[in-house]
Amino acid sequence: MADVLPVNSFRNRKRYAERENFIQERSRKISAGYQSDITQYQNYCVATVQSEGLESMLDYLYGSVMDQRVKKNTWEKRLSAIKRYLTVNYDVDFASEKKVLQDVSYIRSLYDDIENKNLTRIKGKQRVDQEDLTNLINTLPIREKAICLVNLITASRPSEMIAMKIQDFDLDDNAVSIYMKKQKTWFDKRLNQLTVKAVKDYKATYHLKMDDYFVGRVYKNGKYKSAKISTEAYRKFLHRTLGLTAYNLRKTQVSSMHEKGGADLITITKQTGGHRSTQTLADHYLNVSDKTVDKFL
Repeated sequence: MADVLPVNSFRNRKRYAERENFIQERSRKISAGYQSDITQYQNYCVATVQSEGLESMLDYLYGSVMDQRVKKNTWEKRLSAIKRYLTVNYDVDFASEKKVLQDVSYIRSLYDDIENKNLTRIKGKQRVDQEDLTNLINTLPIREKAICLVNLITASRPSEMIAMKIQDFDLDDNAVSIYMKKQKTWFDKRLNQLTVKAVKDYKATYHLKMDDYFVGRVYKNGKYKSAKISTEAYRKFLHRTLGLTAYNLRKTQVSSMHEKGGADLITITKQTGGHRSTQTLADHYLNVSDKTVDKFL
């Protein structure tokens, strides 16, 4: 027994250390989604010969409104990115920087001024006529047709499309399980018969296995390779195939469900996922479409 305790004690200390190292690394992790805004801030500091820190952050945020005239949601994203960057790289404790936070609040209040009203305007994504789009998709080769139909019907984002695997599809139940990266949870979405058939044809033609990526990569010789491509590569695929973006498809599906089927926002959210607030869904995807209003005028 005397020999066991020291061994257990050593193992415990080893686990404690591993846990602390993990927590330390995770606490200093910066989201990849912040990188573009951080790079812009760094470039601004170089261009204006300023040191990275609180003063240059405030200067950049003020100029973002007054000179660059960025939208409020873009400004808020810049603020979040820079705060995270300074916290991780310069150990800035924003909770103790009351004066700085007050200055940030004053700069944010510029968006309340009447002359900046257009900077708070939210414009929905451009949509297209779903019937025309479906007809176009039906003319595509087997692989492109299946991918575009799934993207349209499920209203998925590029990050969700490239992560799908064949095993995520339940074609007998007309459904697909999609991992929502933004929410870090799985979401079940429905498929119509046209899409189910397209996926079956794609699967049979390319001899796809359960563990294969749904989108994957196809070389010029037509050979398929199971690989998780980048979101940028997927965007280029959609633009090359349809001349549209995944968000055009998302907007089209949301508007179509709302206008043609009379689906309420809760029903639309169940199919599209990605927005916990129905108001956010309406602001981004329905407000620019006036057809529903026109029917009652």
